[in-house]
Amino acid sequence: MALSRVRLFQPHGEGTRLLPQASRLVELPYSSFDDDDDDMAEQDPGVWYPDPPKPSPFSRCVRYLAFLWNLLFLLLGLLTLAVGVWGLLTKSSLPGGDRGAPLGSDPMLLFVLVGLVASAVSLAGCLGALRASPCLLRFFLGALLVFGGLELLGGLLLLLLRRWLRDALQDLLLLCLLRYQEDPDLQFLVDEVQRSLQCCGLESYRDWESNL
Repeated sequence: MALSRVRLFQPHGEGTRLLPQASRLVELPYSSFDDDDDDMAEQDPGVWYPDPPKPSPFSRCVRYLAFLWNLLFLLLGLLTLAVGVWGLLTKSSLPGGDRGAPLGSDPMLLFVLVGLVASAVSLAGCLGALRASPCLLRFFLGALLVFGGLELLGGLLLLLLRRWLRDALQDLLLLCLLRYQEDPDLQFLVDEVQRSLQCCGLESYRDWESNL
């Protein structure tokens, strides 16, 4: 409780027994809720700003599992990026490597792009899970939704356009045989496909007659 001081005045020349002529201070009691609140806030600030609840063991386990999972994909993304950069550097060091396909059609750029995207998304997932950052977790979740939507759309397109894609792939492979001598990247790709599938040509070895 605080006390308020009120000054009582009396007109000049008038005096009574209750109120003397000279002014005096009268202390009146009153309750100040503001002062009480300030005193309580200073004594116990935890009442107004409680500590956040500690995470349960289950949520902590889920957080660390998500961190390890994203760390694995981060390493895979960095490995893919390293393979792409190594391929670009190796191609530029080979004799005649600068006479190949233009930079925009280089297949090693696909490895670089996939590695960068996978590394960025996985890094956001790692930091978001470890530090419980809502911003990074929203970015990670949005990227996963975008990737899932693209995969679903690609699967539907493959299902609906499978015949057209088969004919287009056949024409593309025949074109690769025709331009085999013009592009070192194309030579490497065709040789690796034939070596892995143990085949020669698209349908038979006679397909190579178009390259003679």
